[in-house]
Amino acid sequence: VVSTQSTGQHYYITNNLRMSILQQLNDISTVNNEIESIRLIDHPKGFELLPSRCEATSIKVLLEKHGLSYQVEIKSNVEYISTNGRFPVLIFNETDIVCGFSELVKYLWKRGYSLSEKLSQEERCDMDIYTALIKRLEALELFTSWLIEDNYTHVTLPAYTSHTTWPLSAILPFYKRRQVYRLVASQGQWHDISSEMLMVETKDVASALTERLGQQGTFFKDSDTGQDLITELDCLVYGHLNAIFMTKLPSYRMKRALGLHARLIEYCKFVEAKHGLKAQRDRS
Repeated sequence: VVSTQSTGQHYYITNNLRMSILQQLNDISTVNNEIESIRLIDHPKGFELLPSRCEATSIKVLLEKHGLSYQVEIKSNVEYISTNGRFPVLIFNETDIVCGFSELVKYLWKRGYSLSEKLSQEERCDMDIYTALIKRLEALELFTSWLIEDNYTHVTLPAYTSHTTWPLSAILPFYKRRQVYRLVASQGQWHDISSEMLMVETKDVASALTERLGQQGTFFKDSDTGQDLITELDCLVYGHLNAIFMTKLPSYRMKRALGLHARLIEYCKFVEAKHGLKAQRDRS
């Protein structure tokens, strides 16, 4: 049909394509905004690794700020349920699968849930910049869990292989560790993969966050009231900082580096005290 010279057939194909595009646009415009149920599928307590604990805390805070309740389900194979390698996994209305914090933000935004609608264009650009900064922190969390030998041997390996048997218990962590090494090595600004590099990079991230916060309670102010405004960025940053401060590891230079910046500890306490997130320490 595509190769035919018939003008009528070419028009038929083009018209069908146009109708298909219009139907897709109509489907997008009629997205079901109602969120009737949320299932949050996570690792068993005590078996979650630092990176997933950080992501889970950020997600719980974001849902809480939107007033969305969720039911927690524990599954040891959550990593293999995820569609993009991020977890915890969220299932909305028993049909929509959303994995990871950034995907959750997009999903909620399409349904009219936003914490940053009052921000100016310049402030939105700032939020994107500091969100990207947390991506660097995520790479450091992976480094801490997988490439620091004490942490890997005593925490990461037992947790990661808790639901597998030999030979998968030997094969899977080997490939995962190699994947993490490649990810860390791909960071263009990191010339040396070492514990010293971890300290330097963590201090750089902490300094940037501290400088942006200044004396403010949160990263942005409400343009109408002048009060501190919780945005998606605060949910993300708080989630990572809180999880890092609360997690215990045999070798934890990252936590010490962040702890040198008292302003970040004050920030976590402020968010907890002023915005009703105190329970996150216990639930995370």
